[in-house]
Amino acid sequence: MTMRLRFLVPVLGLSSLSLIGVACGSGGSGGTGGGGAAAGGEPAGGSSPTPTPDGGAGGEVSSGGACATDGSGTVVIEVTGLPDGVSPDVTLSGAHDYNLTVAGPLEGAEAGAYAVTAARVFDADPLVRTVFDATVTAPSFCLLDGDSHTVKVTYTAIPSSNKLWMTSDMNAELVAYSSSAIASTGITDASVAIHGPGSTSIAFDRDGNLWAVGPTVSDDLIARFKAADLGESGTRSPDVHFNVPEIACSPAVRNIAFDGDGNLWLSGCAGIHRIARADLTGTADKTADVVLTGMTDNDGLAFDKDGNLWVGGGAKLLRYDAARLGSSDNHPADLSLTITAALGNKGIKGDVMAFDQAGNLWGVDEGGNFVFELASMALAQTGDKAVKAEHSFVVDVQALPFNPAFDDRNNLWVSLVSGTFGGFSAAQLGMNKDTGAPVAPAIKITSDSVGAGLPIAFFPAPEGLPLYHSLP
Repeated sequence: MTMRLRFLVPVLGLSSLSLIGVACGSGGSGGTGGGGAAAGGEPAGGSSPTPTPDGGAGGEVSSGGACATDGSGTVVIEVTGLPDGVSPDVTLSGAHDYNLTVAGPLEGAEAGAYAVTAARVFDADPLVRTVFDATVTAPSFCLLDGDSHTVKVTYTAIPSSNKLWMTSDMNAELVAYSSSAIASTGITDASVAIHGPGSTSIAFDRDGNLWAVGPTVSDDLIARFKAADLGESGTRSPDVHFNVPEIACSPAVRNIAFDGDGNLWLSGCAGIHRIARADLTGTADKTADVVLTGMTDNDGLAFDKDGNLWVGGGAKLLRYDAARLGSSDNHPADLSLTITAALGNKGIKGDVMAFDQAGNLWGVDEGGNFVFELASMALAQTGDKAVKAEHSFVVDVQALPFNPAFDDRNNLWVSLVSGTFGGFSAAQLGMNKDTGAPVAPAIKITSDSVGAGLPIAFFPAPEGLPLYHSLP
């Protein structure tokens, strides 16, 4: 049943707007951040476990351990840690289900046992959002008739969020720029500079932990840095790091990417290797559970919205369908694309790539300095095909563009000449220019903290992108 709510004066210092009562049985949102232990926890996010009501917080439990369900009481939601304009997302599940999006008292709540979860929430930053995870104090209670019980929810910003991240070949191995630092063209130092073993390629999991390729043969092949360690500059040691001995050539790994299930894929000299999500812990050597070989060249990796794997770096852009990614093979790709520029007939390569929210593929030809789009319809073919770019343009002839990434405003960011990187606006991405008319990005950042030819990643990735760290 849906009950009528009456709201009292809020707890001092807490926001107090209307509380939303959800009809019994509808089920509120549990969210991914309810446990509050995302940073540094498992390599992937997940729903908070549902606690067993202990009966101690809201009153006595009736004999036999049951929680009496006669009558009603008051539940007060106390929320701390969120800036103005960001609403909490708290769910009470049990005797009655409620989804609460502001703080304050909930009177007339049905008596009985309750479990409390709180979902992660986000601000509305135009370029890259801040992610807030929640911790619930005493996440289960028994509410007895006439009692009042206070639920305390503490939100904390994930330190790696609200930033553009790059590797660096300057004074630190990993650097980040806050959203405010890259909002417009300018000169700036990195907001965060991390000394730790990272190079070539980076990827985020859903908890904001940063995964990177080790920079030298003396470093482990893969390293993970906890999100909790990425809020301030300093020297950091990875909490997860490992080698993959079966990849015994050089350069061992050029690119890494997560699939939609949180498995980590490595593109390198020995083909493409998958390390299962369950194995992404500790420091012991790992063995790939899936290996794809048979391609002549491979560099960039990207997954589309259907879970298909795209591989760049060779003369042709390759697609391996999701249905075949559960086991090793050396068979040809399901689709091989030969690409020409939107203007003229110049051949271009898709070395590295990113998908937009509409399913279009955006590629970078590192040697030819092209940025180009392949429309989603052109990506649904099979076999060996030739395709013309929907849009294409070139950047500065001296630039070394590398792994691209979209922000929340649909700007596409790439590295440029040494010490610069930039974001091309949605309007610029609709242009077609030949090699004689290079395009400068709408936002150009100059920084002594970075060189050239570097990967870019945002945490979180914009909602709707086929990326593992696209949130919510």
